[in-house]
Amino acid sequence: YLVAEMLVGVFIVEITCSALCSQQCLHYQGVEIVKNDLSEAISYFESKNYNKALSLFKQILKAESSNEAAMYYTCLVYRALKKWSLCKSLAREYIKKHGRHWKVLEILGDVYEFEGDYRMARSLYKASLKRVGDEKEHQRILSKLQNCEKKTLEAKRKPKVALIVAEGTDNFTDDLLEKLSEHFWIKKVVIQKPALLFYALLCKLVEKKVMKPSLCSVLIRIFPNSLKKAISWAQVIWIEWFSNLALLASYMPRRRGKKLFVRLHRYEAFTEYPLLANWKNIDGVVFVSDFMREILKMRGFDLQKTNTKVIYNGIDISRFKFKQRQKGYNIGLVAHIILRKNLHIAFEIIKKLAEKDARYKLHVAGSFDDLEYEIYLKHLVKTMGIESNVVFHGWIEDIEQWWEDKEYLLSTSIHESFGYNIVEAMAKGIKPIIHNFFDAKELYDDQFLFSSIDEAVENIVNGDYDSSYYREYVMKKGWTLEEQARKFETFIRELMNS
Repeated sequence: YLVAEMLVGVFIVEITCSALCSQQCLHYQGVEIVKNDLSEAISYFESKNYNKALSLFKQILKAESSNEAAMYYTCLVYRALKKWSLCKSLAREYIKKHGRHWKVLEILGDVYEFEGDYRMARSLYKASLKRVGDEKEHQRILSKLQNCEKKTLEAKRKPKVALIVAEGTDNFTDDLLEKLSEHFWIKKVVIQKPALLFYALLCKLVEKKVMKPSLCSVLIRIFPNSLKKAISWAQVIWIEWFSNLALLASYMPRRRGKKLFVRLHRYEAFTEYPLLANWKNIDGVVFVSDFMREILKMRGFDLQKTNTKVIYNGIDISRFKFKQRQKGYNIGLVAHIILRKNLHIAFEIIKKLAEKDARYKLHVAGSFDDLEYEIYLKHLVKTMGIESNVVFHGWIEDIEQWWEDKEYLLSTSIHESFGYNIVEAMAKGIKPIIHNFFDAKELYDDQFLFSSIDEAVENIVNGDYDSSYYREYVMKKGWTLEEQARKFETFIRELMNS
């Protein structure tokens, strides 16, 4: 019995040692893989192939969430792409995990300078200067600090505009903010998720008539919060999206002479927020298309006493490299993948195209926001036999680079208020194939629209192709950042003088 027990013990020790050795081996292999991926990712970053660099950095962070180098370089990618909110979030996380490295403090300073918070930017640049050892780098950051101090003095002579936006919803603000900063001191105020949850609760209580709007206003005034500070600081308050922030801001008192306007994009027109808002306290509304203004009128809103303007969105056209293209086989579709995007129509189109020529491919850029819809769509791809013709790329940060090898843009949405991805593709000389949603003709000519699968296929296979015309179309429509900013500046000055 003792001999048997000793043999079992030896066996267990051997198994344990073997397992530990295997784990150690796997650990070293993992370290080696991460090291190789990191080297490759940095190489992609240095060659400005940001999509491939980001893909690898994200893989590394998925395996090792606190990888210092991957976090730092991802911050650099976001800064290069002007994805300021993502850069800010990751830089803060880096500091929590790895301390106040001078390089990351500098990056965070760049973010705050862009957002118009010059006091915070100067503080971060100074903190970075205290930690940097290299004289050349010291001079470079010192130059940034001096430039920021100069910007601060210039900003103090400009009208103050607070751009208030909920965390994660600033997709359409940053280019416009940068352009308008030539004329105004614009401070971007991002309301964080914990505060948003509190505001959402207040709005729900108001909607259910459990709480009076006046009491809601009192509660917001009592507790320190970013919304109250922004309204107190600014001469003009700009609420991005007609959501709960717009509702609450409409009930908050402000000094005489301060103006408040809201930009309504799309989904908000179909919600209760415009119905619950205090319109007497809203000085203006910017719509991104005339159709969205008509939706409010259809719902019974009298907008005659409110300064309303339709200002179409605009793109920084210089950022989208144009090239002459011709008919090909690569079709791009860019979207947050939700039911409204109507992707099963896109699959019907690619199936018919693939039956004509197997070289046709549908490239889908975007993340799935609905697990049920994701399962359904991937099941559909399989059962329709188009697995070799549909490629899901996931979310793409550098969309300009991603479009480079595509010949067509396909949009199958049941509705778009504007369609940034359509306009960006056209600016690059890519032919748009757009589902004829309700009132699409406000934006797009008949030649770009389809009402049936056969029409879409026919337009791709046999329709004309003229890259120069697509870019010129964007210019003639005035869908440029310069035109958008010019109209916004005029609108803001009108409000200030009213």
